[in-house]
Amino acid sequence: MVSVNGRLVESVPCSDMRPDVQAAKASVDGRVGFHAQLSLDDGDIVRVTTPQGKPLHHSPWLYLPPESDGWLPASLTANHPEYSGVADFSESLAWKRFQPLFGQLGDISAVKFDSGDGPMVAHPGMSPDDAGRIHRFYKRVLTPAGIASPALRHQQGIGERQMLIFDFFPGKPLDRHGPGWEAWLPAVMVELERLQQFGEQHREGLKVRGGRKPPLVNHLFRQALGDALRWDRAHGERRFLLWLVTRLKRLPQVLSHGDLHRENVLVDTERGNIALVDWDRWDYLPVGFDLARLMRGLAGDTVEQLTGGSHAQRLGVVGFTYLLQRHDRPAMVNSEEGEALRRRCRELAGSLL
Repeated sequence: MVSVNGRLVESVPCSDMRPDVQAAKASVDGRVGFHAQLSLDDGDIVRVTTPQGKPLHHSPWLYLPPESDGWLPASLTANHPEYSGVADFSESLAWKRFQPLFGQLGDISAVKFDSGDGPMVAHPGMSPDDAGRIHRFYKRVLTPAGIASPALRHQQGIGERQMLIFDFFPGKPLDRHGPGWEAWLPAVMVELERLQQFGEQHREGLKVRGGRKPPLVNHLFRQALGDALRWDRAHGERRFLLWLVTRLKRLPQVLSHGDLHRENVLVDTERGNIALVDWDRWDYLPVGFDLARLMRGLAGDTVEQLTGGSHAQRLGVVGFTYLLQRHDRPAMVNSEEGEALRRRCRELAGSLL
């Protein structure tokens, strides 16, 4: 399903037969790829999804003319349907040109703009509470702890909304580096360890306040417990799920990013630097959750090898990997991989007794 600026323009069937895809049952009939002719203007946003609404990898796409050098004129925000949410901010900051930046769900989560003193990134449309929490977290944790993250310059309000403005980090998300992205994991783990150490030293001063977004780990626990109570979905793992959730909840609670998927890790390959972004879900969470979410999609034995660390951290990573894998691939539960993960969880838990 192909849409331009939120409007469906056509439904296109996949046309290229791939025997390897068919053998792997990765599509209904083994066909992949499609061809569609579109009439586009500068700044148009193309989204491609399955009929069920699931976006294709790296969708949406932004159309830019070759001569644009990646920038769009700020005047485009005044009447373009995709940029109406940032029009007020562009007027307030006197932007000359901008680039939309997309979040994991394909929405415009931030805007890169030319400030006259160099590129910066604005996150518009926040509530005062959300913006204030992130601002305080930068001031109390990220800056004093020296966590690799773009510097927060200031907070600005327009009407009932707030905007946070950061330095621009010249990198691209870890998820878009293709094969070999795992080479950056040690650098990420260094930052997580620094965050955990700082969080332990200042735990009393970092109490989590009400009104926050609920931790994503809670949703994972609820789903697992719900499946454990439904005989038609538990597939014989009911007792294991109840045991696993109990064990994971008993793990040490460490200061965590809370939403560390690979789109939230930026990598500058030229300078060898990384930056962790989108800290609105920070919390004290079971050790291993951040790493399991970061490595989502990798096999369980691979995840544990890449992680290392204490038995508690290994159990957290392997246990949360199991919960994430069964969510993404329900058939995994009855596979050899699923049995191996369950066995490894029990072994790691036994070593902690």
